[in-house]
Amino acid sequence: MALIDQNNHKLSILEKCAYGAGDMACNLFWGLICIASAFYTEYFGLEAGVVATMMLVVACIDIAFDVVIGAVADRHKTKWGRFRPWILFGVVPFCIIGVVTFTTPEFDTTAKTVYAYITFLLMRLMYSVVNVPYGALMGVMSADSDERDKVSAFRNIGAQIGCMVSYGFVFTIVRFIMDSMNVNGQKAFSTTALIYATAAFILLMITFLFTRERVEPAAQEQSNLSQDLKDLGANKPWIMLTIANISMLFFVFVHNGLIAYYAKYYLADSYDTVNDVAVFNATLFGFQLNWETISTILLSMGSILTIIGTMLIRPIASKFGKKPTWIGCFVLASVCSIMLLFIDRTNIGMVLLFNLLFSLTIGPSGYMVWSMYADVADNAEVETGRRATGLIYSSATMAQKLGQAVANSLPIYCLAAVGFVANTQLSAETIDSIKTIYTLAPVVGGVVGIIALCFYTIDEDKVKSNSEKLAQMKANNGSDVVAQ
Repeated sequence: MALIDQNNHKLSILEKCAYGAGDMACNLFWGLICIASAFYTEYFGLEAGVVATMMLVVACIDIAFDVVIGAVADRHKTKWGRFRPWILFGVVPFCIIGVVTFTTPEFDTTAKTVYAYITFLLMRLMYSVVNVPYGALMGVMSADSDERDKVSAFRNIGAQIGCMVSYGFVFTIVRFIMDSMNVNGQKAFSTTALIYATAAFILLMITFLFTRERVEPAAQEQSNLSQDLKDLGANKPWIMLTIANISMLFFVFVHNGLIAYYAKYYLADSYDTVNDVAVFNATLFGFQLNWETISTILLSMGSILTIIGTMLIRPIASKFGKKPTWIGCFVLASVCSIMLLFIDRTNIGMVLLFNLLFSLTIGPSGYMVWSMYADVADNAEVETGRRATGLIYSSATMAQKLGQAVANSLPIYCLAAVGFVANTQLSAETIDSIKTIYTLAPVVGGVVGIIALCFYTIDEDKVKSNSEKLAQMKANNGSDVVAQ
């Protein structure tokens, strides 16, 4: 094992792309998780309240599991490293359970509910087995903060491509399979999941094969799980960043998770209960629109604009700092969401415009948050003399899941409370409630996120100072070894 100057270590474009491929794979299924409430109510046949409760119960179990995965990964090294082996051995069961989750058996309501609980939980757990170590991998690919920023940008772009293909096109793909193969929506959804699973397997294997772990903590930095958790609980930057992360994810997932309901019931002219179809008279540039098309435009174009935003935001964040830039994203996206409250549903062009501006402004936050967790890991190592990369990154995944769970369940509870029943003609009051929840609920997350970021204390000067201190620590006691 050769020593190199890790602070100046540059990663190849191939390795950055390979790392981005991993989150592309994970988000093929994470995107489905984001619209799982629509799948379970519109295709699986469960009641909205049942789905909302399931989302919360599964999330609570899954979040506790994330801590275990992160801590175990930190303490077990193989010839492939600490984090890469989890990708290798977790990819097959992850893909299999992903297909099973979105397969709808012909059971009665009780059996369907049990099946949904078990498969959805297993899918979330297998997602953790792969994604938590995958996230931690970025923190040990290089000790160079600028390189990690670049890797984070590649990750966010890969994630958005995965999301675009998954929840961006899922309803269109399902409709295409239904029409071309003459099958029902349930069978079409299962076939779609199989296609996604095949792609995810290939992409995750690319990540495993073409990435490397280089930052290796020394034996004297190791600690027990109790000490790591104690350190984490006293880490104010980690606490504030995690609150902001949860808020951002709630912000995004409420929006994305309700798009199908917003398009199908609020934007529709009426609902034909005889033919079980939402009726649309809306046209855009001469094209007739239905709710599946509108959902596809909003989700897929939203992902594309997020990718564009990620490329544009990095020089802005470099100039003004990640924290102020992220706050600006929250503010602009909140304004876009509030504007939708005042735009009539018949003005489909403006509806689409402000929805897409929402994605352009908040989407790049994903790039900043992963880079900032790497900064938090460095800061914690300076303060404690110990590195717990897996545990810190597992907290990011926990935030992701908690934000998604609350965002998926709380609005669905609200829909159930205002009289929502899937595939029926809703009352005017219920339709207006869908619009209100869709536009204002995300803003709550935005406000909380802004407040949390105001108390986040790691700025660009602190990042530079920590990098210099770590380099000196490594020079003095060899606290990190970088393998070439």
